[in-house]
Parts: sequence; C-alpha cells; structure tokens
Amino acid sequence: MTIIDVILTALALSMDACALTISNCTVYKCDLNGKKEWSMPLAFGVFQGVMPLLGFIFAKAFNSLISLDKIAGFLTAIIFFFLASKIIIDIIKDKNQQFCPIKDENSAKKSKFTLSVLLLQAVATSIDALAIGVTFINLKMNVILAVLIIALITAILVSIALLFGKKLGKLFGSYAEWIGAIILFILAAKSLIQAILEVV
Repeated sequence: MTIIDVILTALALSMDACALTISNCTVYKCDLNGKKEWSMPLAFGVFQGVMPLLGFIFAKAFNSLISLDKIAGFLTAIIFFFLASKIIIDIIKDKNQQFCPIKDENSAKKSKFTLSVLLLQAVATSIDALAIGVTFINLKMNVILAVLIIALITAILVSIALLFGKKLGKLFGSYAEWIGAIILFILAAKSLIQAILEVV
C-alpha cells in the first residue's frame, strides 16, 4: 500500500462514520450540545486511527492465525442492528410524547446521546479499520503516519457531516428519528451483505 492507497482507504472507511453522524444529528437533536456534537469527529477519528494500528500489531504477532476480515462485517452489522432497534423501541415508547418536549420534571424521557452510545458507534464504524490494519504488513510507508492520515481524514469528513446533519435534523423534524434508524438499518444491511459475499 502507498500513501495514495491509504488516503483512499481513509475516505472509504470514514463513510459509515459520516452517515452515522448525520443519523445522530437527527435522532438525538434534542439532546445534542456543542460538546456532544464535536465529540463525534474526535471519537470517530481516534477510533479509525487506533483500530488499524491494533490490526497491524495483531497481524505482526499472529500473522498466520488472523482472519479479522472475515468477521468484521458480521460484528459491524450486529452493532448497527442493535443501535437501530434501540432507536425504534425508544420511538414506540415515546410515541405519545411531543417532539422535543419542554424540559420539566414531568416530561418523559427523550433519546439521550450518551458516552456509551458514542463509544459503541465508534467501535462499530471502526471494525473494518481493524481488519484493514492487518493489510498494513505490506505498507510502503510509516504505519504511524498512515493511521494519523486515516484519523485526520475521518475527523474532517465527520465534521462536515455534522454540519449537514444539524440542518437535516431541523428540516425533517418529527421524522428525524425514523430517518436515523433507517440509516442505521441500511448500514447494518450493507455490512451484513458484504460479509456474506466475502464468505461465499
């Protein structure tokens, strides 16, 4: 792999994180603040950078035993299906609740964008990056530089997706959570189909 390959890989790897960021901006629009919003580029960027490095280290240590590329798609699909199902369940539970209710002691719970949600998403979107790291054994450049490029490109693209996502959240209003869930189901289906095709 050359530096051009690394850049193209970074662009491809960051697409799921971008889609998920837009989903977050619609699903959790009532709970997001500046700190939570900009935690997304940071978390997705860090995980997209760290995971290939871990994959590279594992590949070096267990070169003949590693087969992460065969299970990455299935793990990603499971996590995305779980997140999407959770959103649907929350929507059904709160179906009688007004969208973005006034905050008071009697108001029902709304979707919360928590650290655990963000970390689960960051892991899900970076599992492919872990598998990609295995291929870094044949990398024709410094591995640290490669993972920094991937992390930076992901953070930049997710930041752009964040700006678009905030506008989409305002545009679609009460349909936003359904759109977010649909995006997650699409990502899950895509990961599952890719995983099945690789096995077959």
